[in-house]
Amino acid sequence: MVTKTKKQPKAQQPKTNYVMLTPELQHNNDAVMKAYTKIVQKATELMKKFELSKYRTYVEVDHTKNPQNAQYVAEFVCHFWNITLSNSKEGKSYIFINYDSAFIEKFGSNLTNQLLREAYRVTNSEDGTIGIEYALRVQFTDYDVHNYFYRLTFEGETDIISIGCAERPVEA
Repeated sequence: MVTKTKKQPKAQQPKTNYVMLTPELQHNNDAVMKAYTKIVQKATELMKKFELSKYRTYVEVDHTKNPQNAQYVAEFVCHFWNITLSNSKEGKSYIFINYDSAFIEKFGSNLTNQLLREAYRVTNSEDGTIGIEYALRVQFTDYDVHNYFYRLTFEGETDIISIGCAERPVEA
């Protein structure tokens, strides 16, 4: 007669929101943060081409000041794009870029193409290693960015939200 023993359930580890940041992970996250900053700088530079200030206006959201959004770090939102820096549950940083196709239809794809070229350039690995190429996540589905942008601007500036306008170059 063969007897079967019941498997004992594995002891469950307590779940926490904390992640062990290794020096390598911290180095990668710092590189992703630098890439995010360069992408946002490029977005701001591209917006300077517009004569109307409404198309040069942007919102920056500092999620580190909001404990409810533990995964989100920062956001840059304008009429055209939502560029988000966030962390996964494993502690890895990612950059998400969403675009609004209504504005691509209105202004063409050149603006978004230039932004994406910069995003791919600053996340590209130059030495053949994986580097931070994993971190860029372009969302190729239409996203209603301008309504999100309007909602953020309507709520106004807070401790978390700041509103700015890309300054046009002074003509000589």
